[in-house]
Amino acid sequence: MERAIALWRAQHEPCTAQTLSFLKTLQNSYSVYGDMLLLPSTAYATETAHGHRESLGIQPEGLDKLYATIAKHMKITHIATTRPIPLSSQDGQFTRDNVLRSPSGFQPLYGYFGPSACADPPTLEDFNAAYWVTAKQNGIYQTWAPRWTMFSRGNVSEKARLLTLPSVLSAVADDKVRGCAAVDLYAGIGYFTFSYLKAGVSEVLCWDLNPWSTEGLMRGAKANKWKAKRVDDASMAGVAKWCEDDDVRALVFNDDNTRAGVVVEAMRSSLPSIRHVNCGLLPTSKGSWETAVQVLDDNYDGWLHVHENFAVAEIAEKAEEVREEIEQLVAERMLSRYGQESVERRSVKVDHVNRLKSYAPGVMHCVLDIYIPKYAPS
Repeated sequence: MERAIALWRAQHEPCTAQTLSFLKTLQNSYSVYGDMLLLPSTAYATETAHGHRESLGIQPEGLDKLYATIAKHMKITHIATTRPIPLSSQDGQFTRDNVLRSPSGFQPLYGYFGPSACADPPTLEDFNAAYWVTAKQNGIYQTWAPRWTMFSRGNVSEKARLLTLPSVLSAVADDKVRGCAAVDLYAGIGYFTFSYLKAGVSEVLCWDLNPWSTEGLMRGAKANKWKAKRVDDASMAGVAKWCEDDDVRALVFNDDNTRAGVVVEAMRSSLPSIRHVNCGLLPTSKGSWETAVQVLDDNYDGWLHVHENFAVAEIAEKAEEVREEIEQLVAERMLSRYGQESVERRSVKVDHVNRLKSYAPGVMHCVLDIYIPKYAPS
C-alpha cells in the first residue's frame, strides 16, 4: 500500500491537505479479503462516488488511477468501501427493520461487483452473475457476495474460541459413536457453523433468512470440503429425505428460525444429540431463546451461546438477567413435557461471559456461554 500511494503521489504533486489526510487514512487502515480490498469508510465524507471525489480534492481520473495503482501493487482485483450494517432502512416515509442485515452502505470503487439489482428471491442466474469473495480465517474458508451479504470481521476471535472451547470439545468426545450436533439459528455465511464443524461436531443445522447468505454458506462448505444440503422443502413430508445422507455435515434452511423447533422435533430420532445452539444476532438474540431451549437435547448437558449488546457498566447484571430468563424458559419446557415435578431439576448457569468487541461507545458485544444440565428425572 505504501509503495502504491508513493507512486501515485509522485505523479500528482502537489497534494492538498485533504488529499494527504485521505491517503494517510488509506495507508493506515484497510482490510484485504481474498482478491478484494476494503478501504475505511471514515476516509470518505459522503456516500456517493461523486461526493468522494469532490471531498478529497481529487479529480475523477486521478482517483481511478489511484485505485488501479493500489490494485496492481496489492495484487487484488476489487476495491470497495462499506459502512456499518444498519439495523433499519428508510423506504419513503416508512422505516423498516433490516432483517436480512443487507450491506446497504456498500460502495464499489474498483472492479466489477456484478449487477446492482436482482430478482426477489434471487435466482441461480443472479448468484452466478455476482462477484464472490473467499477469505481464510483460522484455517477455514468463508465465501460471500459483498454487494449482497455482510461480513463481520470482528467475530474472528469468537470463531477461534469455539474451535477450542472445552464444552464443544467435550461434547465431541462424549459422542464419538453417534456424533453430536449443533444448531446455528442465525448462520449467515457460516461464521460459527464452520467453527463447530472444524472442531469435530458431526452435523450443524443452520437457519438464515437471507438467500445470499445461505448461498455463501453452501459455497463456503464446498471450499472446506464439507458436504452441505440446502433444504428447499421445509414441509414435514421431507424430513425423512433430509436425513438419508449420512455424509451431510450441514443442513441449511433458508427459512425463519421460529420453525426450527418444529423441524428439529420431527428429525430428532435421526439426528445426533444437539449439544450446542448459537444465538448470534445483535443488538439482542432474545427472540431466539425459546427456540434454542427447545432444540437442545434434554438427555445431555447443553450450551446456548447468546450474543447480546450490554452497557459496559451493566454486563454482570445483564448476564444474570439473561440466565434467569433462560432458566424460566427451561422450567416452562420441562413443565409442558414432563410435568410439575421436573420444574426445579435443571439449574441454568453462566459458564463464561466473553467480551468480544466494542459495539459503540460504552456498549460491549458479549457472548454468554449458558450451561443447561441434562434432565435427570427422580
